[in-house]
Amino acid sequence: MKKFFSALALLLLTGANAYGEGSLNVLSQALSVRETPGGKFVETVNEGQELPLLNLLGYWGRSERGWVNCDFTDYELPLFKVTGRIELEVARVVEPEGELKEKDAVIVYREFPDTVIGLFKGRPVEVGKERVAVEKEEFEVAVANYPLLLFDSSGKRIKVKAGTPLLKGLSNYLYGGHLWDRAERLKEESQLNREELLKEVNRLIDIFNSVKLSSPLSERLGYYAKTLPVKSEDLIVVKTPTGVGVFVKLKYRFITKDGRVITGRKTRLFLKRSNFEFWRKLTNELFNSGVNKFVEIDVYRFDGEGGFEEGGFVASSYHLFKEGKLKDYESFVESSESNLSEDLWFFADQVYERLESGEN
Repeated sequence: MKKFFSALALLLLTGANAYGEGSLNVLSQALSVRETPGGKFVETVNEGQELPLLNLLGYWGRSERGWVNCDFTDYELPLFKVTGRIELEVARVVEPEGELKEKDAVIVYREFPDTVIGLFKGRPVEVGKERVAVEKEEFEVAVANYPLLLFDSSGKRIKVKAGTPLLKGLSNYLYGGHLWDRAERLKEESQLNREELLKEVNRLIDIFNSVKLSSPLSERLGYYAKTLPVKSEDLIVVKTPTGVGVFVKLKYRFITKDGRVITGRKTRLFLKRSNFEFWRKLTNELFNSGVNKFVEIDVYRFDGEGGFEEGGFVASSYHLFKEGKLKDYESFVESSESNLSEDLWFFADQVYERLESGEN
């Protein structure tokens, strides 16, 4: 009997990280493909590119070209991945007894004239035959690709995490010792307030500009690269079934200490470290405010001819943020997807780094 229970438990757990084939669409400007989750870089795929999604391991998805961080994608999978089949004799409770409630299920090990012995929630039990209906049925061993809600006809329901194995019959689901009538994907509505996000972004921009205005470098040069306030149209919220991402367009131009706009010159950023640190703080604040998929900062600088031109982007993953991998300048640079033009930076940025820090 012990061997029976052990073999059944092993079967139900097999394939808990195997998922059904689906597809993904890249949302960020560019996304790294890697040999393994978080591993060696293979190539880059661009925004809008569609790839097959063969497996999902946490927030990492495997395509035919390698692994990608699915925080930067909109992806679809079947509700379940079927990993095998098993024929079982199941005793469905029709008359409650003790801890056994209606529609609970005992996986039968042996029948006697008056009782049934079997497995209920991982434990051996014995129940009177008059209280159960014993049937043989073939089940699919299925793994949930998404968080699910299972329902029965009485209105009872239960949440199931993605990656959880269960048994899928012709008209029901066997999970947690109970027979459920239907399964639905659990969709959590975002409580993100777009207007509050915009206020927070501009608050941080004001702080950053104040620091730059009063910096030794600004005092020395008489001007600085100002981050312009973000307008409503420059903050784009992307809602997907698996979370919410945000695009923020940041525009830069030279402003003198007395507030005069400098025209006829392309704007360049002076200090890589301080700018990345600002982007990191802005990204973290957006994640703390309800964004739970990605933050992409798109950098635009004044082109010297009355308009703005793109200088690149920095995009960060919510799950890497949750893992503490955006906690400082070095980890932010290492963990983010980015492609910034070398022409975006002032050619002597290292000199100005020393000037700002007071070094000779």
